Amino acid sequence: MNKTIGELHQLLVEGKVTASELVEDCIQGVLNDSCNSFEATCFEEARKEARKIKEVKEDEYLKGIPYLAKDNYSTKGVETTASSNILNGYVPLFDATVVRKLRQKGMIMVAHTSMDELAMGGTGTTGKRGITTNPYDHERIVGGSSSGSAAALAQGIAPMSLGSDTGDSVRKPASHAGLVGFKPTWGRISRFGLFPFAPSLDTIAYFTRDVKDSAYLLSALAGHDNNDMSTSYRK
Repeated sequence: MNKTIGELHQLLVEGKVTASELVEDCIQGVLNDSCNSFEATCFEEARKEARKIKEVKEDEYLKGIPYLAKDNYSTKGVETTASSNILNGYVPLFDATVVRKLRQKGMIMVAHTSMDELAMGGTGTTGKRGITTNPYDHERIVGGSSSGSAAALAQGIAPMSLGSDTGDSVRKPASHAGLVGFKPTWGRISRFGLFPFAPSLDTIAYFTRDVKDSAYLLSALAGHDNNDMSTSYRK
């Protein structure tokens, strides 16, 4: 799980690893997390989706790859609380547009990651489960609000994790954790299903291990969405 999406994709194409094996590795990483990085998990659903994947072709870059999502993305059937006790027990009835698009590409969500409560913070210290620490030094913060997504990726638990960025909520944790943190232009990716902090500033954002993976993800996620009329028609 400490490889890039591209490296894992090649292993899948060559049959050297299966989607189920990747998901199990990711699940073990979640269970062994040392930074307080996670909220709800969806292990059984992830295993079910992985078993459906028998073959990955060269042009199916994201298929069979496990990923993590910040706990402010609406995910059907998975408790989603934005790390706030206010939303304890809330289980969405629909997927955020980016979650739906990643599923269509064959990516497999394994867990939700911790964050500053309701994304209102920059330290990763205000979520309902407590402080999310930096895996390189547990006496230091990893930054927020997308703290869990950054800490999990830096630990090698998954090759990609969704965050969200209003002021610096992905870019700052990326710098603290040695990751690629990508914040696209406002409106380039649909925000439908992202719990809004400041709609005039919020953007979908994510962490990867290299720029190439970020580029592939932008290609997969960008585009107009009728559920978010601020989205650009540019792909």
